[in-house]
Amino acid sequence: MADRASPHANGGDLVQRIQERYASLRKSERIVADYLREHAGTRLSLSITELAQTLGLSEATISRVSRALGYSGFPDLKLSLAEGAVTRSSFANIPAEIDQTDTLIGTSAKLANLLSVAIQGTQRMLDTERIDTCIQAIRNARKIVLVGVGGAAAICDEAAHLFMKAGLDAQASDDHYTQVVLAANLGPDSVMIGISHTGTTIGIASALKLARENGATTIALTSDPASPVGRAASTTLVTWSSATPSVPLYGDFLEGRISQIYLIDLMYIGLLFEEESSRSSNLKKTASALERFYQRSGGEA
Repeated sequence: MADRASPHANGGDLVQRIQERYASLRKSERIVADYLREHAGTRLSLSITELAQTLGLSEATISRVSRALGYSGFPDLKLSLAEGAVTRSSFANIPAEIDQTDTLIGTSAKLANLLSVAIQGTQRMLDTERIDTCIQAIRNARKIVLVGVGGAAAICDEAAHLFMKAGLDAQASDDHYTQVVLAANLGPDSVMIGISHTGTTIGIASALKLARENGATTIALTSDPASPVGRAASTTLVTWSSATPSVPLYGDFLEGRISQIYLIDLMYIGLLFEEESSRSSNLKKTASALERFYQRSGGEA
């Protein structure tokens, strides 16, 4: 007889299991997972037949999700659902896994796990041909422009910083007026990279569309390839997104940002490895120039 799942067995409570396995679920199975997350900490009175009818799915789908989450079956999952209560935070975009009653050390462990899951989820969605296309375009570009607003703007700044140190002409912009001006003046020898976690930032989509119309290579980093930003780019790199509901104007949770910087670093490393001698030389020249500057300025940053 199978042991009943507990909130701490087999990798954590229900919502944590969903977080860890969400990327591997099929579209129909994610509907079940979303429903379970929304009802975590409640007693589910529906039978498997009634739940399937409620969600418009088959009983087999419910059973598959139960097993995918590490339970022996739907009855086992129902018991864990009631036990796996979480205290919903009053703050928007805080993952459901993080409980306001946790100790700070407990929160740190959950946060570390969530960010690790985000990177792993992004890695699983990587497409070799797409990432290679992006690296080649950046390698051959006369100019690289990165556009983003809010939290994404900080990722753009970091990317421009990395690319400049490697000897590339890179620039970041965080206001739509300048983004349009830059896009209007890009051509076939240029690259525009647009970053938006939700993909719904219309200004970024508009800049990518204009740059693409002018012949520039356009790259989007977003969690939703079907979003306006995802559709506007010639190549889209997909970042991890959990089932936690997001309120865009409140800012995105760190999982989006950590996934974006992960992809930026991956492209940067790929670029260095492709042109090891020239990029290594550029990095040494940059380091030497900075060292001389700070020696002359008395070490003031």
